Amino acid sequence: MNIKLTVEDLINYLNSGFEIIMESDLVSLLFHCFLTNNSEVINKIHSETRVLNSDGLHIDLVIGEITLESKRPSVIPELLIECKIFGNGFTNSQLSKRFTYLKEDISKLNEIRHEVPKYLIVYDYCDYLNDLRRTELLQLKNNINKDISIFLIYKKDKFNYKIL
Repeated sequence: MNIKLTVEDLINYLNSGFEIIMESDLVSLLFHCFLTNNSEVINKIHSETRVLNSDGLHIDLVIGEITLESKRPSVIPELLIECKIFGNGFTNSQLSKRFTYLKEDISKLNEIRHEVPKYLIVYDYCDYLNDLRRTELLQLKNNINKDISIFLIYKKDKFNYKIL
């Protein structure tokens, strides 16, 4: 699975006019891009789902096989993705809360003990993640789990991304 190719495809959709209003839009577009670029995951891609042995935590996007090992169906992950948006029209209060939730997502991904690739995909339409906030986010990630990768999607003249 090529996460960079998937994110680049997502960027192309954004630059073609697709608009993200809510986090579910980002997860849905990411789901579509994963299937487009990784047809082998057709039976292994799940959104807002339970991960095996994770105390009921729900993850935005998971690639993996379904298992019935616990009381309810869950997924044995091969890849985990949490998404967060800082969207157009959000108030300062909403943006501040989203930043808190983003930091909590780092901890959430770390709580899942499966040794698989873990990603945060962050859509920052309004350039909320300035240098100070990015530094805070990276320090937190590096203190908790350096192996979590953060893809920051941003817009200057057009949409692009960088890996933090």
